[in-house]
Amino acid sequence: MRFPSFGVCLLFCGVLLASEKKLTGPVRGGNDVLDITASVLVDKVAVNNALGRDPGLALIVVSVKVVPKGDSVVQIWRDDFTLLWSRDGQKSQPLEPGQIAGRGGIVVSTQGVAGSGGAMGGGPTFGIPGMGRMGGGGVGNASTTTEAKTTVQADTGEAENPLLQVLKDKVLPEKETNDPQSGLLYFLFDGKPPKIKDLTLIYKFHGGKLILDFKP
Repeated sequence: MRFPSFGVCLLFCGVLLASEKKLTGPVRGGNDVLDITASVLVDKVAVNNALGRDPGLALIVVSVKVVPKGDSVVQIWRDDFTLLWSRDGQKSQPLEPGQIAGRGGIVVSTQGVAGSGGAMGGGPTFGIPGMGRMGGGGVGNASTTTEAKTTVQADTGEAENPLLQVLKDKVLPEKETNDPQSGLLYFLFDGKPPKIKDLTLIYKFHGGKLILDFKP
């Protein structure tokens, strides 16, 4: 019996590791009101493939499906979602398509935030006035964490970015519904992209709070 060479084994392991880096999940959660399924992309090539083009930013893309149960009517707001990077405590709420591909540049920064005893609450954690509904804060604890913040530079007068319509077409819709809804959420973190195993998606809505951990 012939066995594959050591080099072939290394190549095969490398392929497996690369595929794990691009996509994990889906992970699932639910309660009496709804079920939710989510997968996350952090690899640049995988993100570009999901969007069909390069967004020009190191986006983290989360694919989400929300399924109301029975006669439950759910009001879906994108900023009810928070993505937590457990390794360094950063947390982020989704960017709107116009924040990514609108006229004018986007600047990402972080700031320290005191913990809140492990509860969801407090003021807005992410977003820009005028860019949609602002939600409550993220996940806190007794220590200081950091939050990704964005500011948009002045309109440069350039033509509309063709990426904008792509992002609008693919984003998770905001609506009151009893029907399943699917779409993408776009996140940014300051610094190098996190590993998938260090990410947790939190969904706090009128029917409760769901926590989806992307650890394999």
